[in-house]
Amino acid sequence: MGVIRAATQIALGRSVAVKTLKSDRRGKAAAIDLLREAWVTGSLEHPNVVPVHLVEIDQDGMPVIVMKKITGVEWSKLLADPLEVERRFGATDLLSWNLGILMSVLNALRYAHSCGVVHRDLKPSNVMVGDFGEVYLLDWGIAVSLRDDGSGRLPLAIHATQLAGTPHYMAPEMLGRAGSPSITERTDVYLVGSVLYELIAGRPPHEGASIGAVLASVVASSPAIPPSAPTELAAICLRAMSAEPEQRFASADELRLAIQQYLEHRGSADLAARATVRLDELAAVLAQPEPDPDSIYRLFGACRFGFHEALSVWPANSDARDGLARAITAVAEYELGAGNPKGAVTLLGELADPPAALLARARDEVEASAKRHAELEKLRSDLDPAAGRRTRTFLAVLLGLAFTAVPLLNETIGSIRAAESHARDTVLAALSLPIILGLAYWARNSMRATSFNRKIALTGLFVFVGQILLSLGAWSLGLSPAEAQVFMIFYWGVVTSMLAITVDLWLWPASVLYFVWFSLAAAYPEIRYYAMAGGNLGFSINAFVRWSPATFTPTEEERSERLTRDRAARRR
Repeated sequence: MGVIRAATQIALGRSVAVKTLKSDRRGKAAAIDLLREAWVTGSLEHPNVVPVHLVEIDQDGMPVIVMKKITGVEWSKLLADPLEVERRFGATDLLSWNLGILMSVLNALRYAHSCGVVHRDLKPSNVMVGDFGEVYLLDWGIAVSLRDDGSGRLPLAIHATQLAGTPHYMAPEMLGRAGSPSITERTDVYLVGSVLYELIAGRPPHEGASIGAVLASVVASSPAIPPSAPTELAAICLRAMSAEPEQRFASADELRLAIQQYLEHRGSADLAARATVRLDELAAVLAQPEPDPDSIYRLFGACRFGFHEALSVWPANSDARDGLARAITAVAEYELGAGNPKGAVTLLGELADPPAALLARARDEVEASAKRHAELEKLRSDLDPAAGRRTRTFLAVLLGLAFTAVPLLNETIGSIRAAESHARDTVLAALSLPIILGLAYWARNSMRATSFNRKIALTGLFVFVGQILLSLGAWSLGLSPAEAQVFMIFYWGVVTSMLAITVDLWLWPASVLYFVWFSLAAAYPEIRYYAMAGGNLGFSINAFVRWSPATFTPTEEERSERLTRDRAARRR
C-alpha cells in the first residue's frame, strides 16, 4: 500500500522514516487507510510500538507519516536461525530468545487492548527486532477498535465482517463467515498462539496445497503438535488456538503470564527431560534377562535425583512426577523379584498414589519374610551354644570330674573293689539319678532355655537311665561286673558320638578317647577303672575347652538375656 523512505528531520537533526502512498495507490480510500494506520499507531505510545512523530499532507493532498527510523531485521528471518541470533545477540537458546521476543509483542498487545485496539495481523514478518534488541510490533493497517469514540478515525470491530489478515495464522472468526463470533482481544490471543505454534513446530499452523485447504485448517484449528514440543508450552499453544474464543486465554496478559510461568518452569522441564533419558536407559537394563544391579542402582539414582530436583523447582511438573512414579515402580518390581520386598515397600512409600496391587504384594511378601526371619531367628537362638554356657560347662566339668574320681576310688580302695557286683553297680547308677535330676532342677532356667542345652540335659539323664539298664542287662546275661564295666566305656563313647553328630561336632575328641580306652580295657580288663576315669576326664577337659566362656562373670547383656528368658519361662 505504501512506500517508506529514509529522511532527516532538520529541526531536530535526527533520522526518521517517512511513509507515503505508492504512486498507483494515491486514492481517497488508500489515503484514509494510511491515515487510520497513523492514527492507530500514533495513539499507542508504547516501547514496542513504532512512535509516530508527525502526520502531514503533501502537495497532492495525500497523507505523509513521519515515524521513528528503525534499523534491524524482521523476526521471521531470525526465528529459525540460531547461528544468526547468536551472532547478533549472543543468545544460545533459540527457543528462550524467541519467547522473549513474543513476550515483548504481548506487552504491545496488552497496551493496545487496554486502548480498545485489536491488531488482527500478528505474524513474525510484522515484528521488527532492532540491532540493539528493540522489539516493535508493526503494520497496524487492519487494526480495529472495540470502542466507538465518535471520531470515526478507526474502523470498529463490529463492522469487521470481511475476510482480513494472513490465512496461515488466521483465527476462525477472521474468515467473515455468517454467524461467526465477533472480533475481540481473543482474536489477537489466537494469533499469538499461531506464532507460538510456528516457534515450536517450525512452520505456521495453517498450511495446505490450496487456499481452500488452508481455510479448512483455520476452521478446524486443531494443528498437530510435534511430539518433541515441551508439554507445557504445547498446552499453552493449543489453548490459545482454540476454535471457540471463550476457550482461549481471556486476555493477552493471561497468555503472557502462562508463557512467563513456562519460562520459569523450563529449568524444571530440562531436568525432567534429562532424567527421562536416564529412565529410558534404566528400563532397557531392567528388560535384560539378567540385569546388572550396579547399573540399575546407578541409573535409578540419577533419574530419581533429576526428577526430585525438577519437582523442587516446579512442584506441579507432571512429567517429572510421572517419570518419578515410573522409575520407582520399575525398581520396586525389580526389588520384589530379587527377594527384597522391604526395599520395594520403602520405595513405593515415596509415591503419593502407589500401584495398589504392587504395594499389597510387596507388603504380603514383607510379612512372609518377617515371619520366616522370626522362625530362623528362633531356630538360631535355640541352637546358640553361647546361651547357658557357664552353667553347662560347670555341670559337665562337675559330673565329669565326679565320675573320674569314682572309678579311681574303686581302683585304689580295696574294700570297695571287693564289694564289686552287678547289684552294687545298679544301685550306684540308680542313686546317681536323683542327684542328676536335682542338678537339672537347679540349672533349669539355663538348661531349658535353648534346644542345644535341652538336648545335652536330656542326654545326661539318658546316660544314667541307660547305665541302669546296661547293668541289669549284663546281670541277666550272666556277664561279669568287669565285662559290664568295659562295655559301659563303649556305651559312653556311643552317647558322646551321638552328641558330637547331633549337637556339637567338637565333642568328637572325647568320643574318640572313649573308644580308645574301651579298646585298651577290652584287651586288659584289669585297667578298666583307669580307662573309665581317663574317658570321663577327657570328656571334662573337652567340654571345658569347648564351652568355657571368656569370663565367668556374666556381662550386662547376658544378665538382660537371662532376665528375658526367666520371664518367658515364668509365662510358660
